[in-house]
Amino acid sequence: MAKKKKNCNISQDPTYNKRQRSEDTRHTFSPPLSTVAQSPKNETKERIVAQTRKGGEKRPVSIVPYVIRWLEFRKKTVPKSLKCDDTRELATPDIDQVLRQLPNLRERERRALKRYAEKARDRDCVEVDSDAKKESDLEGSDGEYEISENDRLSTAPQVPNVRGGTWPSHVEFSNDYRWDESVPSEIKDKYVPRTIRRRAARPSRNVYVKSITDLDHPAYGEFGLYSAHNLPPGSWLLDYIGHNTLGGTQDKNSDYVSDFGEKSELACDANTFGNEARFINDFRNTGKHANVEFNVRRDARGELRQGVYVKLKKDVRGNDKNNKDFNGVKQDEELLVTYGKSYWRSRVGNLTDFVWRLPGQPATNRPQVETTSKDPCI
Repeated sequence: MAKKKKNCNISQDPTYNKRQRSEDTRHTFSPPLSTVAQSPKNETKERIVAQTRKGGEKRPVSIVPYVIRWLEFRKKTVPKSLKCDDTRELATPDIDQVLRQLPNLRERERRALKRYAEKARDRDCVEVDSDAKKESDLEGSDGEYEISENDRLSTAPQVPNVRGGTWPSHVEFSNDYRWDESVPSEIKDKYVPRTIRRRAARPSRNVYVKSITDLDHPAYGEFGLYSAHNLPPGSWLLDYIGHNTLGGTQDKNSDYVSDFGEKSELACDANTFGNEARFINDFRNTGKHANVEFNVRRDARGELRQGVYVKLKKDVRGNDKNNKDFNGVKQDEELLVTYGKSYWRSRVGNLTDFVWRLPGQPATNRPQVETTSKDPCI
C-alpha cells in the first residue's frame, strides 16, 4: 500500500514552500571558510595534512571537522559521536549521515551547515594513492547489492519472496533507478556520476514483504514492509527505487510517487518499477507511530539515492506518551512512514474525518468501509 512519500530531507511541513526556503536561506549565517584552515586553535588543518598521501588520485577529506567547526561557531551542542577521535580520523561519513545525528537543527540551519561543510571540504581535497582510492570507493556503500559472478551470469532478477502472497507481476524488480528520457541531461548529470555503481537485482537482507492479516489494520488484506532484524535509530534499510521523471510530469494516478532530488524537482514512481520499499505503509490509523523516514543520500561514487532510514526518535502524538525511549525497530516490526498531509487531503479531503485512530489508541472506532481496491498490492 506504499503511496506518495514526501522527501523528509527537504521539509516535513507540506506548507513549507520554495519562497519560504529562499527567504530562510538569506538569513542563515555561516562562519567564513578561512576560519577552518587558518585558525591556529582549530586542528582541522592538521588532520587534513595527516590524511595526505603520495599519489595522483584525489578524494574529499572527512566532513566531520567542518561540521564541528560550524556548530562551535554558532554555539551549538556537538554530539559525542562527532567528537570521537575514531569518527573524525578514520571514517568519512557524508553530510547526510552527519545531519541525522543533529535532529534538533532547524531546516534552514541544516541547509546552511550542508552548504558550508561541503564547500570547505571540497576546497581541501587531499591526494591519496590508488589503493586508498579503491578502498574509499567502498566507504559509505550499502554493500547489499554488489554484483557477483552469479549475478553476471543470471539474466533474470531475483524477485523477493512475499510472505502470504506473490510479487506483483506488473512490477519490474530493480535496485537501480530508471531515468525518463525527458529529464534534461544537466539535471541527471548532477545526480548520476559517469562511473555509476550498478546494483544486482536481488532482495534486501534488511526487510521483507508480508501480507497483512490484522483485521484492525487499515491495509488489511494488502501488503506491508517489515524489518528482518533489530535495527538501531538512524540505520539505513534500503533505497526507494522507481522511474525518475521531472516533477509534475509523473503519472497522476499513481499511488507510489515520491519526491526526489536535492530540491524535490524530480518524481520517483514505483508503480510498475522498483523494489521492496514500494510496500511501506502510512502510519495513520494503525495505532502506531512512523518509525522510518526518507532521506536523500549520496553513495560512495556520488549517485543520489532516496534512502529509507530508521528514525532517530519517534513523534509523540495522540495518547501514546511512552515511546520517548525509542531504541529503533524490532525484528518483524512493520515499517511505517508518513505520506504527508497533502497526500491524504488530495484523496480523502477532511483529515479530521479520515483519521479515526491515533497512535496508542485501540481499534474501537473503526469505520465500516468496504475495500474498493482491485489490486491487493496497492
